[in-house]
Amino acid sequence: MFNAQSADLALHSEGKRIMKTKNEYSILLPLAAAIALAATAIPAPALADPLPYGPDTCIQGFVWREARGGDTVCVTPDVRSTVAQQNSTPGANKDPNAGSGPQSCSQGYVWREAFDGDTICVTPAFRQQMLDANATAASRKQANAPVPTPAPAPAQNPLCGSGIPFLPGC
Repeated sequence: MFNAQSADLALHSEGKRIMKTKNEYSILLPLAAAIALAATAIPAPALADPLPYGPDTCIQGFVWREARGGDTVCVTPDVRSTVAQQNSTPGANKDPNAGSGPQSCSQGYVWREAFDGDTICVTPAFRQQMLDANATAASRKQANAPVPTPAPAPAQNPLCGSGIPFLPGC
């Protein structure tokens, strides 16, 4: 006896009627759900960052200052060289007997303050350079640089589309 609620009729490829029960179809629903779940659980590959050093890539003509590890403030190569030289001699221009303790600077020198806690002793003018570099840091990152406008398309020959074959500039 045929029960419309528990079976569906289908035509076999040879034109014969065959009966498929809902049990055969009920396997497909959990299988489809499992496939969908697996597809969403597999992470998509990360897109490559178009900037060679990530979002901290400097604009052309600038490099990372590297006053300490992780310092990605963009400065000129000359400033980075000076900072590296200063870092190689951290005790230079210090006077431990001055008023601020063992990290005190000799007279005429101040803490560089490229970052919070930077106690390398430098001239006041060089410290100002560090403060200015910190203030302009975002503007020297390639990620924040204005997008260049594309060059205008070359002028098209006014006879293009007239049906004349092999016109230059079309």
